[in-house]
Amino acid sequence: MAREPAEPPPRVLQRAHPEWAQHPASPRLVLRLALPAIGEQVLGAVVGITDTLIAGHMPGNANLISAATAAVGLMTYLQWFAGLMTAALAVGATAIVSRAVGARRMRMANRAAGTAISAGFLVSITTAVMLFVFAHPIVLMCGLTGLAGLYAIEYLRIMVVTISLQTAGQIGMATVRGSGDTIRPMWIMGAVMIVNALASAAFTYGWFGAPAWGVRGNAFGTLLAYATGGLGAAMILFGKRSRLRIRLRHLRIVPHVLMRILKIGMPSWFEGMLLWGGQFLIVIFVINSRTDPNGYTMAAHTGVLRVESIAFLPGFGFGIAASALVGQYLGAGKPEEARHAAHIANRFALITMTVLAMPMIFVPRFMLSMMVNSAPVIAVGKWPMIFAGLAQPGFAIAIVLSGALKGAGETVLPMLGTVSGIFLVRVILLLLILWWMATHGITGANLTAVWIAVFIDLSYRGVFNTLVFNRSKWQQKRI
Repeated sequence: MAREPAEPPPRVLQRAHPEWAQHPASPRLVLRLALPAIGEQVLGAVVGITDTLIAGHMPGNANLISAATAAVGLMTYLQWFAGLMTAALAVGATAIVSRAVGARRMRMANRAAGTAISAGFLVSITTAVMLFVFAHPIVLMCGLTGLAGLYAIEYLRIMVVTISLQTAGQIGMATVRGSGDTIRPMWIMGAVMIVNALASAAFTYGWFGAPAWGVRGNAFGTLLAYATGGLGAAMILFGKRSRLRIRLRHLRIVPHVLMRILKIGMPSWFEGMLLWGGQFLIVIFVINSRTDPNGYTMAAHTGVLRVESIAFLPGFGFGIAASALVGQYLGAGKPEEARHAAHIANRFALITMTVLAMPMIFVPRFMLSMMVNSAPVIAVGKWPMIFAGLAQPGFAIAIVLSGALKGAGETVLPMLGTVSGIFLVRVILLLLILWWMATHGITGANLTAVWIAVFIDLSYRGVFNTLVFNRSKWQQKRI
């Protein structure tokens, strides 16, 4: 077996691959990293928003529109689940890559990225097969029956085809961002958005001579979009102009590297699964066919989530910047710069997310009407939209400081914040609100109760992560 070439001298690496950690933390530096990441997040959200808009404006009556929107909304949770199955690999690889780039150890960065991508591809194939085989019972378990259930099964069995490419590409792009490159992932997501918008609309409505497949056309357009994204991610990772230069030899899964990745990433995976589980319980126990036969509540919940995503995406962009900069500064031996960069990113996120939440609070009906053209759905979603807006300031702090801690390799404490927020705040509080509503004869407000609990949970996690960031010894974390 041929040996891997020796690592080039540090001076060559520094000249060929200038790192962000060579500059002091500043608002300008944070924005240079965050703005492309925000652009990528916005473009990614537009994919989901486009699918919802297309479903929410299909020709037909209110029941058909709500059924299509409910089916697309359920797919949001299942795509989220598929992504979470490889989240440990993405988080762990990003932390190792950013630290290695800061220390100018590019061979380690390439090896970690390649191992994570290959392992993620295998996991995602297994996940896709499971979702395809059990599509019908999964949809039934979620309470979607009749037309909404039929649409959901059709969408899911088309969607799983792209899961392997999508998740492997997401891991690859996460490692690219960890190396400090947030621009090209944004361009990839831009291509995904354009292909999705054109193809989904064409195959749903029969535009440009394409067949009018309805909801199946919506799913097929998304399939084509993510296939484009997977191809683009491969071109970046195997190209010659990337800081990470993945070669076929790097795709071999190295057991001890994989164990390092999982050691860092598993707490984050556990955190994400608990968060998903808490959200999914909403679908199963609050939004069901007995109390919502026409899918109005699920459609309203989907509309609120899509509008909310517009507000919180800047937070994820600044969280990505905080994670990459913290990892690189710690790798370069500059812990105070790491702390300063996180504080700058946190302030930016808090301001932008608060401003973007204002329309959700003051004109909720108008915001929801942009997603779903159905009066019953808008009536159900008014108050949930308001509480979703109120939750954004706390959510901003929670996102960025969690990203900063994960960039340092500290994934256990953010996980504890999510666990306590989901089970000690959100679930218990939701049960108490639902019990109070039942004893007072209040009906038809279950979704409002959900979003009250979400608002308090996200605010709590913002406080929790602030305390952890200020008092824990994350700057001394060894990975």
